[in-house]
Amino acid sequence: MQIQLSKTETSPNLTILPLFVGEKLNKNLPKHALADFKNRLGSTHLIYTDSSRVLLLGLGEKKNFKPESWRTATHTSINIAMTLGVESMDIVLPKLPTNQLEAFLELTGFALTFSGYRFDEYKKEKNGLKLKEVYLISPINAKLSKALTRGIALGHAANTARSLANHPGNVATPTHLAQHAKESAKKFGFKCQVLGPKEIAKEKMGLLTGVSLGSDQPPQFIILEYGNKNKPPFVLVGKGLTFDSGGVSIKPSEKMEEMKYDMCGGAVVLGIFEAAAALKLPVHLVGLIPATENLLSGKAVKPGDILISHIGASVEIINTDAEGRLVLADAISYAKKYYKPKLIIDYATLTGAVITALGDEYTGYFSNTKNYQKQFEKSSALTAEKIWSLPLAQEYKDQLKSSIADIKNLGEKGAGATTAALFLEYFVGTTPWIHLDIAGTAWTMRPKSYASPGATGWGVYLTVDFLRNNI
Repeated sequence: MQIQLSKTETSPNLTILPLFVGEKLNKNLPKHALADFKNRLGSTHLIYTDSSRVLLLGLGEKKNFKPESWRTATHTSINIAMTLGVESMDIVLPKLPTNQLEAFLELTGFALTFSGYRFDEYKKEKNGLKLKEVYLISPINAKLSKALTRGIALGHAANTARSLANHPGNVATPTHLAQHAKESAKKFGFKCQVLGPKEIAKEKMGLLTGVSLGSDQPPQFIILEYGNKNKPPFVLVGKGLTFDSGGVSIKPSEKMEEMKYDMCGGAVVLGIFEAAAALKLPVHLVGLIPATENLLSGKAVKPGDILISHIGASVEIINTDAEGRLVLADAISYAKKYYKPKLIIDYATLTGAVITALGDEYTGYFSNTKNYQKQFEKSSALTAEKIWSLPLAQEYKDQLKSSIADIKNLGEKGAGATTAALFLEYFVGTTPWIHLDIAGTAWTMRPKSYASPGATGWGVYLTVDFLRNNI
């Protein structure tokens, strides 16, 4: 699908006319065709003309218009284009102040590319998007064209993260993820190194090794690096559990097939690297993805076992399904030892507790530093990838005390998202850090206002916007 700017309308199969409440049409359309149209957000009305089709698309009140509203509108446009089977489409962009247009066009490029994505690789009959050309009717200059190009690149990067996670667990193994990382590094121009089981053991990453023991698939520790090594790096750590059965503390069978998505954090880190390289961001990035499966066998780690972490701290295993924090802890310790991070950001489908607290629209956000908080929240608003700050409440720290080890991997009932974050904080120490619990937002099994079912690539756009504002 090609997305381009045009000063004037073309002769498309479908024209999208977005309208705010109270906005009058400049297009010559029959009055009776408009009688039933309400301009509330997401409302639509299809009109057939002599030469084409026109879709009226409601944007709601202009005073309430925000990036999230436009993502919903563009997703609606793509879905209707798919239903109608059109090959060309004009979108007449809403009139906005000039100083807002650049960011708006970037968001449009992202949203259209994102919404045009379909994962049908394993289907014999593919009912994908037939749409080949989209023209955005808008003023044109070099800045606006570049903004649109950036948005398209960001959309492709998010879709890469989605595809990696959408593959089934028998395909998307730790080795498959590592191989994709190598190919991506070669294509986009960043560095990639992969540590196998022997190198992981040599690094004394006993938590990652312990989680992997129940699987026949070898663990992979994927190391990515991009940019100027003379600057302290932003280190991005992504949980890469390519399938999580829960191990000996096995999960219920219902919905266990969704546990192929437990690698979404690692996939997002790869997507961010592809975007940063494509946009040539002048930033030093390091990415760490501990990739493994969490299965059960005679060799699997058991509740009550003790594992020794990368920093030498002993961890009592209370529940083998609290494995994500274990592999992240070794990766965070590795980051501190070798890179002296400016900031660590981790992405993990970590707890069901965060879904109980926030549902599937907001990511749980924890941090030990206020230095980056305002910009992170601003980037969240601009990209419509929503976060909600949760407390690193030290009152719950005692729940992680063990009588036989330095720390245990699970707290008591209640505040599960916080105790998981506190476990990670033990290994983070004083290094500036942001923890994103994406368990509710990393994938969806129902159509959303901005995404089809499957992995969402949540965090790619937000993080890239955050990074370019902290260069």
